[in-house]
Amino acid sequence: MHLPRLSRSRRRIREDAPLFLVISYVVAIGYALLIIVPLYFLFVSSFKTTPEIYRGVLRLPERFDLTNYVTGIAQGELLHAMRISAYVAIGAVFVTLVLAFPVSYAIARIPTRLAAWTESIFGVGFLIPAQAMLVPVFLIIVSLGLLNNPHALIVLYPATALPGTVFLLASTLRTVPRELEESAEIDGANRLQMMLRIFLPLSTSGVVTVTILNFLGFWSEYMFALVLLNQQSRTIQLAVTLLKSQRAPNFGVVAAGALISMVPIYLVFIFFQERIALGKFSGAVKQ
Repeated sequence: MHLPRLSRSRRRIREDAPLFLVISYVVAIGYALLIIVPLYFLFVSSFKTTPEIYRGVLRLPERFDLTNYVTGIAQGELLHAMRISAYVAIGAVFVTLVLAFPVSYAIARIPTRLAAWTESIFGVGFLIPAQAMLVPVFLIIVSLGLLNNPHALIVLYPATALPGTVFLLASTLRTVPRELEESAEIDGANRLQMMLRIFLPLSTSGVVTVTILNFLGFWSEYMFALVLLNQQSRTIQLAVTLLKSQRAPNFGVVAAGALISMVPIYLVFIFFQERIALGKFSGAVKQ
């Protein structure tokens, strides 16, 4: 009775499909240009002097040399700052995983009311803006004697990343078949052994995903690093901003420093983008 109407709807969808594809491609290309054009501007500016940049922001430089890069590394001590950023990011990622994985296992695999309440408490962490924590965090770090010490960020960053990390790992752990856990219980394995020998290897995709995402976030963080560190212990993000603190800044040097700070982020994303996508959706479908 409704078949003619249904066939007309399907025919209309097929007729509108090319127009939909054209609109989708136009939107996608426009969005890509919004990203590519600023990156292109930053790249060509890193080889120019300030007068060259003013003469044409998108014009190619008169010559490609590494003068701005050498100047930026020397003036901002960027290599030293990158070592501090790498130390902080790697240390904070490790601490985050050590704290988050047992909590995620308890939430996902131990069905109690406490697990549900714990997950809800971590969910509240998404509602707290970072700016609201700035003054309390500063006072706590001062009381611990960690002001102007990179270890302050290693202590702080895991607290900011735990809500998202716990939720993603818990969703990944829920996909592990119950039969594997029952077999381990029959063989006499305790909770710690099951967590380390069964669930940790089987949740590699989620662990790798949160590791990469947290590393990118910790590397790029600016506000807490600005408040808690000084010029001697600054991270790469702070070092780049100091390049333009002069009375007459060289914007080519600033652009070169910004590109240097972005290299690790883009390398990590390029090599691990498929792993990030798989890990983020690994717990979206029940198995």
